Amino acid sequence: MFLTRKYKDFNEYMEENYYDDIVKRLGSYIVSNKDSFENDEFHKITWIDQDEITYTVSGTTFKDLGDGYIEIRTSVNADVRFSGYTKYGQDSDSDTRIYNVFFKAKLDDGLHDVRITDVSEYNTALYDRDKTLSQSWLSYMYEEDVDKHAEDFLRRNYSKALLQPMPIDPFEVVKAMKMKMYYAPLGDKIFGKTYFGEETVIVYDDIVHRNTKEIVTTPGTMLINPDVFFMRNIGTAYNTIIHECVHWDRHRRAFELQRLLQGGAGHISCEMVEGEYNGIGSDESALKWMEWQANQLAPRILMPEKTTRRIYSKYLQDEYTAHPKRRYAETLQEVVGQVANYFSVSLLAAKLRLFELGYEEVEGTFVYCNGQGLPPYAYRKGALDKNHSFVVDEQNLIISLMTTPRLMELYSKGAIVYVNCMLCLNDPKYVTLNEVNKYIPTEYALEHVDECCFVFKRKYSASDKYPDTFYRRCFLCREVDAEEFVPVEYDRDHKINQSKEQMQSEIDTIMNMVNEELKNVHENMKGGFAGALDYFMKSKGISEYELQDRTGISTVSISGYRNTYDPTMEKGTVLALCKGLYLLPHEAIYLLDAADIKLANMTPSNIFVRFLITNHMDDTWEQWVEKLIMSGVARDWVPARNAVVKEVKERNTEKNEKSL
Repeated sequence: MFLTRKYKDFNEYMEENYYDDIVKRLGSYIVSNKDSFENDEFHKITWIDQDEITYTVSGTTFKDLGDGYIEIRTSVNADVRFSGYTKYGQDSDSDTRIYNVFFKAKLDDGLHDVRITDVSEYNTALYDRDKTLSQSWLSYMYEEDVDKHAEDFLRRNYSKALLQPMPIDPFEVVKAMKMKMYYAPLGDKIFGKTYFGEETVIVYDDIVHRNTKEIVTTPGTMLINPDVFFMRNIGTAYNTIIHECVHWDRHRRAFELQRLLQGGAGHISCEMVEGEYNGIGSDESALKWMEWQANQLAPRILMPEKTTRRIYSKYLQDEYTAHPKRRYAETLQEVVGQVANYFSVSLLAAKLRLFELGYEEVEGTFVYCNGQGLPPYAYRKGALDKNHSFVVDEQNLIISLMTTPRLMELYSKGAIVYVNCMLCLNDPKYVTLNEVNKYIPTEYALEHVDECCFVFKRKYSASDKYPDTFYRRCFLCREVDAEEFVPVEYDRDHKINQSKEQMQSEIDTIMNMVNEELKNVHENMKGGFAGALDYFMKSKGISEYELQDRTGISTVSISGYRNTYDPTMEKGTVLALCKGLYLLPHEAIYLLDAADIKLANMTPSNIFVRFLITNHMDDTWEQWVEKLIMSGVARDWVPARNAVVKEVKERNTEKNEKSL
């Protein structure tokens, strides 16, 4: 159900509800200060008819006075007709002046105890960064002051945490704030909700057996998704509870404003009216600011600055003493985990908080990319800022390769390789091959990633996180599936990248090593594709039957390829043989070249295949087929006649039919 707003904005609200008060107080002020209308023409004002003055409220600003009181500074246009003496005698004229009328009001389920405290000539008034409220009645909060605001929250709601180091108990905070908390079935995508008005909702009556009941919320009611504890972790749940507490602590005024402008509403409407709206705009920017404030404050409340610094320093020293020979990055990761446990926050929350406090070395701990956890890594202090990273996922890497010719040149020559979700110099000092011929970083590389890896720029956009219908109800929500894909791009101008691009001597050394390996391969094989295939099968110890199982290519076909100098075959079949033989990247490219298939032409299709060869040799041929089909750009590499391809396509067709 939609409710029609009674007032288009707060200016109209003040004019319609307090016009008589403004007329009485401001009229008296204008008459008492009639001399202010003297000018070059009128040297003496003798009369102003207070009853003939017309008033229009043209603007309002707000200030938090504390203890639930706010100051409402109204700007009022007054059309004044006056009489007085000129050099020619008595005359009359009119003028429009702007005045400030200051109100003080108690905000608690509406405006109460509203009274005028002062009237003055219009002035811009000094902006008070600590007390001024926005047009949506939100208090301003600057990034550099967030820790100060978090400390103020604790002082009012959990003061003992400022006296000595201790974890924050969110349930005690809820109690101290006189809020009500229920567990409720909120679905998979919502962590919690905070209600600022009445609404009928479903909550759990028995969380163990998931029995539910219906309740009517009161202002300050919080609903928490109990699955957060099970699907995520207790740290995420604690952060959600404090997040909702912040909304109630800082943002209830915005919903009081909505209630006032709706006029006569017994509770906040469950659907906000579409269209322009000067309190909480149609673009919902005010609500996004609320979410930003809660996101910034919650982890700082759970991890107060002084306590966090003390705990981190203690744990770090303890770990150094207990494990002096352990790799530095591994020690850091252990310490971050201990800090997270102490404060009962998630590993990511602990890591981000420590990074915010200036411990940039924790950037290399608990890193996840391409769906897997990475070994912790370390780098020289000052090598990175918060907008850059050594880590890049496959999707963004492929985009960077396609859009950066110099990077593609180095990658296609094998001078750089993708390892540990980083783009690294292909040098034995930094990378080695594991048992399935996949590149992995050396321990030295993991401790010196700035020496061997390239840097990528993160691209954040706070404004596209929320869909158009976000927050359409009278609660604020914590979403589970906030956008996880963070676009990154290669930073050509970063000094680390510039130095590596110019390391021609090191690159020449790497290329000489690759060419020497290819020379050794060539000297030990017969000519043509048949000779290359036969050589790799024998050197790898793989029979035709094994290769058939791995590739879906029949033994008859494999035998024919081995015994025909220049067989006719699909390029996807050659790719399947490369995969089935688990060839090293330069070996796979050699076999493709022997079949007159060139990857040197850097088309999106070839770039994708090169990426598979270089970084996914530990996959199966079936997985490669799935990726080639899903890529959309490399389907020309899917062979038409292949048993594995046939199985994959049939399976996909069956899935599609079931989904219809």
